[in-house]
Amino acid sequence: MSTILTDDPWLGFLDHLRKYAPTAPPSQKAGFPTELWNAAATSGLFRTLATEGIGSTGMSAAINRVRELGRTSPDRGLTFSAVTQLASTIYCLRAFAERQLRDRYLPAAESGTTIGGHAITEAEAGSDVMSTTSTAILQGDYYVLNGTKRFITNAPIASTLVIYAKTIEDGVDKGLSAFLVETGWPGVDTSQPMPTAGLSTSPIGEVALEDVRVPAVNRVGHTGAGLLILDQVMKREILLAFAGNIGEMEQLVSRSVQYVNDREQFGRSIGSNQLVADRIVQTQIAIELGGALLESIAERLDGFEDLTVPIAAAKVFISEANVDSAINAIRVHGGNGYLTTSPLASNLLDAIPGAIYSGSNDLLRTKIATMLGVNS
Repeated sequence: MSTILTDDPWLGFLDHLRKYAPTAPPSQKAGFPTELWNAAATSGLFRTLATEGIGSTGMSAAINRVRELGRTSPDRGLTFSAVTQLASTIYCLRAFAERQLRDRYLPAAESGTTIGGHAITEAEAGSDVMSTTSTAILQGDYYVLNGTKRFITNAPIASTLVIYAKTIEDGVDKGLSAFLVETGWPGVDTSQPMPTAGLSTSPIGEVALEDVRVPAVNRVGHTGAGLLILDQVMKREILLAFAGNIGEMEQLVSRSVQYVNDREQFGRSIGSNQLVADRIVQTQIAIELGGALLESIAERLDGFEDLTVPIAAAKVFISEANVDSAINAIRVHGGNGYLTTSPLASNLLDAIPGAIYSGSNDLLRTKIATMLGVNS
């Protein structure tokens, strides 16, 4: 299908998504949606932070756009990969990189002609980022990176990755630092997509780093600032990713309302059954609460308030509500919702990892308890 944009590229893109017809049922799709990615890039999605800024105004604009994307797109993997591009690459570079690094890499990232991601997780260091074993040793004007990263979103298709590694300078451990690495450089090996149960069009993979020479100018921020950078990046990733989930839940409500009004049993629409209608209402309540929480957090980003608890609470609440909403949508649709020709089973598999990525919900609950003063 060709992309036809109106005078407003963003609205034209949304209209294109509404008309988009996948070539296979969602549960059977595989491969990155290049055509939709290019259409998203043309719409200006990846330039949102460039035009609106990286503060509260810019993040509010980005949250609204990602929510609209989630509400409209038939492909949840597209939304997830787009969020990774916006947070891990574009926000990270705009907020923390020196001008030379921004000038070199941001234009392609914001035009969507290159795809980015960030590499944090390792086989033995998931939520415990300080157990990272990947190293960056300074040798003259270069850092030499070694290590292996796992479960990295966009890795199989990325042109650049922000790598987080322990930094050694003059034999001294300087802590975690961030480095912008091109995947085509010698010593960088990205795997084929890992066989995930959901979000199949947003590829994840492994990244192996063997004596990769990274120019010192490609360090993002100061030496040892990696944990601070990662904290800020992950906060934005959570706001954007779960704004997408809110939009996806809105899509489920629209689909379910239409179905319960059209489907009749015992001579009346099944939506007239209060228990059936309540499943849709539960999702709408979660949409209202989750959406309001995200908007409130975005408005407070420019202040000095510690937003650790509300951001963690938003992530836990919305990710779990998204799973519940997908299950409710399947139950509303009955047997029709369980068919592979329906997107609903695939929607459920797409929703489940929300409790795992961007910090597991179990860990975030522990973090909230600690912030409240509960003894660990």
